[in-house]
Amino acid sequence: MDGTGSNRIAMDVDQVSAVAAYYRRSSLVLNAVADDLAAHDFGRWARTDADTGAGASLGPSAATYAEMSATLSARLRTQSRAAAVLAESLRNSAIVMAAGDAQAAGEIARATPGSPVTAG
Repeated sequence: MDGTGSNRIAMDVDQVSAVAAYYRRSSLVLNAVADDLAAHDFGRWARTDADTGAGASLGPSAATYAEMSATLSARLRTQSRAAAVLAESLRNSAIVMAAGDAQAAGEIARATPGSPVTAG
């Protein structure tokens, strides 16, 4: 801390916004994959019974695959929510930083003698 502004924060708002958009898209993809896994009868081929109805008995392998699918779906949903939260936080940070920069620029311009803002 030498008093010369070494504690400054710099942010490329466009880059942060692009990263936020990436995480938002990732969230949507993860959620779509979770929906797809949840909607399909994973492990159907391992049934011990030819009946594909709700009452069909599942062999141990089919039950394992069904459980694995449910676990994967739940984990993907968790990751989807985390990516959405991160995207929103990044987006909000970029908005706040850009607004702060605009406000600070206006304040500096008004306080600077001879600036167009004070000369008008």
